[in-house]
Amino acid sequence: MIKILVVEDEPDLSNIIRLHLKHAGYVSTAAYSCAEALTLLENNTFDLIILDVVLPDRRGTELCALIREHSQCPIIFASCQDDSQTIIHALQSGGDDYMIKPLNYDEMLARIEANLRRHRAAPIQPAPLGTREYPGFSIDTEHHCVRLTDGDGQPVSLSTIEYDLLLYFSDHPNTLLLYNELHRHIWKADSAGDTRTVMVHISNLRKKIDPNHTGIIQTVRGAGYIFNTKPTTAPVNGGHLT
Repeated sequence: MIKILVVEDEPDLSNIIRLHLKHAGYVSTAAYSCAEALTLLENNTFDLIILDVVLPDRRGTELCALIREHSQCPIIFASCQDDSQTIIHALQSGGDDYMIKPLNYDEMLARIEANLRRHRAAPIQPAPLGTREYPGFSIDTEHHCVRLTDGDGQPVSLSTIEYDLLLYFSDHPNTLLLYNELHRHIWKADSAGDTRTVMVHISNLRKKIDPNHTGIIQTVRGAGYIFNTKPTTAPVNGGHLT
C-alpha cells in the first residue's frame, strides 16, 4: 500500500487532498508544519510527499533540503506561488515536481502516478557498465557516480533525476532530444506543455557538470537539447535556465 505524506498548513485543503488520495487508493498522513513533518518522517516511511512552500515554522524548501539528506522519495510541491524564482528554488532544493494552487485534482493524481512510476522504474536504458569519459567529467555507470576530471576528480552530487537525465543524454549523443521526449522518459509521462520542470533540472545539471560553460548540453530554443560530445570552449547559454 502506497503511503503519502501531505504537508499542508490549511486543514480544509489538507482534508480535501487526502480525500482525493483515499478515493484513488492511497493511504495518507497529514502534517501541518515542518516540525510535525520531521517527526513523522523520523518514525515512518513514505512513498511520496506533497509539500506546501509556505508553512508556519519554516519554508517548505528548507524541509525539502533536509529530507534529501536522508531520502530520495518523490516530493511534489503544491503552492499558490507561481513565479519562476519560487518554482526554480523549490526544484533546486530537491523537489521532483511543482503544482500551482488551486489544484486540479485529476492532474495531481496523474503527477503522483508519474512520479511514483519514475521512482520505481528500472534504469531508463540498460547500458554496458563502465566509465564514459567526456570533456570535464566522467560517468561511472557501474557505481552510478559522476566525477569532474579537472583537479582531483571530486564526485559530483546529482539528484536521481539529474543522473537519469545525464545518462539519457549520454545514451543519445549529438541528437536533438525534445522537451516532451525527455519528460516522457524521465518522468514517465507527457509534459502537457510543462517545459519549465525540464529546464530547471537541466540548468542544475549544467552547473554541476559543466562549470566552465563549454556547452556540452546545448539548447535548441523552443525544441529541446543536444548532448554535444565535442563541445567548444566558448560558453553556450552560460548555464542559464534555457
